[in-house]
Amino acid sequence: MTARRESGESIADIAASVGVNESTLGKWFREWGVRPEVGKLGRSLAPNQWQPWTRDDAVVAYTRTDLLITERAEMLGRSYTAVAGFVRDYRQRPADPYGIK
Repeated sequence: MTARRESGESIADIAASVGVNESTLGKWFREWGVRPEVGKLGRSLAPNQWQPWTRDDAVVAYTRTDLLITERAEMLGRSYTAVAGFVRDYRQRPADPYGIK
């Protein structure tokens, strides 16, 4: 399974072929540090994709509205989806864990 994932095969395809839930397999791959060599469309995966958010990262992602989300993602070394999801989720949080609202 790990060799297939590292070669770029999707988690959904691997999970279906071995009879494991997609979420479970994704969790295992994260725990094992297994990542494909390249991401979607041949681009390298964001280097900080699995790193926890720091306050500095959160400030850039949430407050730099002068930049497009793609630009913020590039600055942070994260994927577009990660930054967009962080901003969306942070807006909806009742608490302010990073103190930036």
